[in-house]
Amino acid sequence: MAGILGIVGGLGPEATVYYYRLAVRLYRERWGVAPRLVVYSLPLEEMCRAAKSGDVEGVARLLLEALRGLAGAGAGVALVSANTPHMAWDRVVGAAEELGVRLVSIFDPVAEEAARRGYRRVGLLATGATLRAGFYQRALRARGVEALEPPGDVQERVDEAIEELAMRGPEARGGALPVLAGAVEALAAGGAEAVVVACTDISPYLPDLQAGSPVPLLDSSVEHVRAALELLGGPQ
Repeated sequence: MAGILGIVGGLGPEATVYYYRLAVRLYRERWGVAPRLVVYSLPLEEMCRAAKSGDVEGVARLLLEALRGLAGAGAGVALVSANTPHMAWDRVVGAAEELGVRLVSIFDPVAEEAARRGYRRVGLLATGATLRAGFYQRALRARGVEALEPPGDVQERVDEAIEELAMRGPEARGGALPVLAGAVEALAAGGAEAVVVACTDISPYLPDLQAGSPVPLLDSSVEHVRAALELLGGPQ
């Protein structure tokens, strides 16, 4: 029997659905069957409050609640279906191991893929909290890739657009996607060879965003799920 994949979800709901579908599709493509998986959904509102205020310990407490639930359900490999909560990575990865869960980061697989593609400068389309935490910048720099961020006024609008997508889902796409497209254009104008979509709430709408983008978009969700499934392994 194959192992069980655990997903920390709810951050937001549309991103969780996207992760579930990705895991099923990519696992089937690799091994011909669907994976065993379990989702522990956290309250988005609580996570947003903690992340916005820079309460790393609060973020960690929520993640540990979910990881304990996933461990109890038998998950051996887990991932968090959001970027911003990775600000608490150093506080939870060791605790996950103690629970018998191998937690997979989102930033390392993305940085490895950016380097593999030969990019030297990539833009980051993410929440301000993700950018301030710096984990993408460090992971990319370690692999010889420079990370670019949107100008401050653009980033403020990006944060608003992401929050709308997280809270309202597809209802918000009409107002949010033009803002995000403008941020991609600003990053490309600033020298980005590609843009990392480092927000899983944007990932479900990536085809629309890519259609008008002047540079390739790298979906953090896809690289994250691929890395977790490789670690999980196929049916025994």
